[in-house]
Parts: sequence; structure tokens; C-alpha cells
Amino acid sequence: MRFTPRSAYYLVTSINWFGAVLPMSVMVLLAQARGVSLTEVGLFIGLYSLVVAVLELPSGAMADALGRKRAFLLGGALNAVARLVFLLAFDLTAFLAYAVVSGAARALSSGALEAWFIDALQAEDPDVDLQPALAAAGSFQLVGLALGTVTGGALPLLFAALPSHGVFTPLAIPLLFSIAVQLAVLALTTLVVDERSRAGNAPATGGRRTHSSLHPAAILTLVRGALSAAVRSPTLRLLLIADAVVGAALAASENLWQPFFAALLPAVDAAGLAAGGGTLALGVILGGSFAVGIAGNALATHVARAAGRRYALVAAGFQFVQGVAFVGLALSGRFLSAAGLLWLTYLTRSGWNSPHATLYNREVSAERRSAMLSVQSLAGFGGGFIGSVALGALAETVSISAAWLVAGVGLTASALLYLILDRNDRASVAPITRASPEGYAAPTASSST
Repeated sequence: MRFTPRSAYYLVTSINWFGAVLPMSVMVLLAQARGVSLTEVGLFIGLYSLVVAVLELPSGAMADALGRKRAFLLGGALNAVARLVFLLAFDLTAFLAYAVVSGAARALSSGALEAWFIDALQAEDPDVDLQPALAAAGSFQLVGLALGTVTGGALPLLFAALPSHGVFTPLAIPLLFSIAVQLAVLALTTLVVDERSRAGNAPATGGRRTHSSLHPAAILTLVRGALSAAVRSPTLRLLLIADAVVGAALAASENLWQPFFAALLPAVDAAGLAAGGGTLALGVILGGSFAVGIAGNALATHVARAAGRRYALVAAGFQFVQGVAFVGLALSGRFLSAAGLLWLTYLTRSGWNSPHATLYNREVSAERRSAMLSVQSLAGFGGGFIGSVALGALAETVSISAAWLVAGVGLTASALLYLILDRNDRASVAPITRASPEGYAAPTASSST
């Protein structure tokens, strides 16, 4: 059976995210059960973001040179190793080792298949509107995320008879299942992703890379070209600042929601959580977050169509509401209202993502797309590092609500960046230009409308 680029991308990425988030509902709780404080959680997750940021550009350039499918497979294999390290971790040093391996895995796979997918769509239709396709991809991925988090929250209950101390505890079981799914994704990717066509490859190579293209000097040249493109484009600079702000807010959300909601659960103490009690409720909270994200993707497509494809304006609206939702979450003290506000942050973040990604991808060229997506990921994980360390420390010394309040104010302010882009686009009368060999295209009247 031959898979189209859309079906292959939707299938692989949705299952990949299903396996990746199986332990997400309980990972912070598992680390705390093994003696790690919230500050230390912020430290090792911050190190993860830092490793990703450092390796993003070299790995993105490597994906452009080596092939996006190979980079994704290598990252997936390394991610399975990282999950095994977490399973066996019982002190901060081991968790820091997990952060390094996991960060390297994420850097290798980040943007690799997305670059292949976008180039495949443009190979079929050079004038394709990317926003609906990216929103649909996001919805499939969110289905995997929602199912994965609910399943991961239920697994500890199914293995509640296991001891609450040691390696194989109820909270550790989702990690074992995550490793198994990750290995299955590697086999699936090998079968259904076809990189022999023009999609995902420089036209001149047809997917075959020369030895010289993998030389460190050649990789360094690609890295410099990607950075230069980002610096020279005013549009990319503003978009990357927004990526950093969202990265910081996302880190604050993902690192702190578990202890926040665990404290709101009635009649469940720390010992009960370690034994698997209350984890289903936490899984439903996060699973619901990803489920409403599907609605966010659908809403973004309808809003963008109604707004005449003014993607900068659409992104501004979603970003503003996301910031307001974080502020409300910071001020909430009840389980149900807090759950609704957390879900609103995920809905608006999903709604923001596809118009933002459309703006970004219109500014980059196909032959450097992986490297340029790595620049974008670098900005996000750079913000994530700041959010993990600084906001984690703020949560430890003041409160989780204080950290979320800071994140909400930052998101609300960053909506102004898109209003600047929308104003510039409407004021521009330049003709549409294709992406230049330097890696970006000059802003045009249709860049974000």
C-alpha cells in the first residue's frame, strides 16, 4: 500500500505523539516521588531545553544534508534510550543525564518530518495554502496526544498492585509502554515515509547526499546561512520572539500543572499519588487539553478564512486570549474552573500555531527548511529554558500562580508583534516573491494575509 505524504505524515506523527506523552501525566510526580524538588524539576527540564537549543541548528542542517527521514529515525531511537534512562533515574544526576539524551533526541527529530511534509505539499502544488494542511496535521497529532495522556493516566491504576518504591512502580509503567510505542513508530516510519521523491530533498540530489555535504564545514555553512536568514528578515525576527515567549509559557504550563492540580484533588495525598491514586483525573485533565486543541485547529481555519487569510491578525487574537487564560488560571483556586482555563490555554495555543507556522514557512526556502525550522525550534526551546529555570524557581519560592501570572502577561504583550506584522503586510504593495536561496523571502502583501 502506497501512502500519500498527508496520510503518512498524519499517521506517523499522531502515533509518535501518542507514545511520547504516555508518561506525561505522571513524569513530574514520578520525579518528586524519587526525591526531586520542583526547583530541581525545573533544572533538569531547563537543561533539556538548553540541549535542544544548542543542538537544534546543527541537527537541522544535518537533516537537510542527510535526509529528513534518517534524522527522524535517529532521533526516535535516541528518544527510546532517554525514556529508559528516566525509568532508571533515582537522583538529580540521573535526571540530568536523561535531559541531555532526551534533548539530543528532540533536536534530531524536531522539524525533520515537518520539513519533508511541507516540501511534499509544495511539490504537488507550488501555490498550496499551508495553513489548512498544518491545522489538520495538528489535529491528528492532538488526537494522539489526548489519547496518550488519558491512557498514561489510566495505566498506573491498572498496575496499582505494584510496590510504590523501586523501579517498576505504578507511576513508572507509562514509561515502559512509551518505549514500546517509540520502537513501533521507528518501524512504521521506515515503511510509510517515502523520501525518494522530490519531497523533502533538494531537487538536485533526489534524496542522495554526498559525503561532502555531511562534512562539519558544510554543516557549519548551513548553520550560518540559517542564522543569517533569521537575522536579515524583520518578519522572522518578530516571529522568533513570539516563539520564545510561547516556549517560556509552555514550559511553565507543562512543568507546573501536575503539582498544581494534584494539590486541588480531594482526599489524595502524596503517598496516594505515588501509588497511582488520582492519576486518572490528571490524565483526563491533560487529555482534555489536547482534545480541545483539535477544536483550536478547526477554529483557526475558519477564523483565517473569515479574516481573508490575514494570518498575522488571527495569530494575534489567539495569542492575546491565551495570555488572558493564563492570568485567569493563575488567579483560579478551584479544580473545575482551573481545568477549564488550562484547556483554554491549549485551545488558543493550537489556534495560534497554524497561522504562525504559515507565516514562518512562507519566509523560508525548501532547501534550507529543516535548518530554518531548527532556528524556530531553537527560539522556542531557548524560551523554554528560561521558563523552566526562572519560572520554576519563582513557583518554588513564591507560588505556581505567580509563575503563571508572569507567563500570561508575556503572552498578552507578545500579541502586539503580530499586529505589527499585519500592519506591515497591509501597507506593503510589493509583488509576491519566491523564497530566496539565502533562506527567506522578502515580506510581501500576501505573506500573512
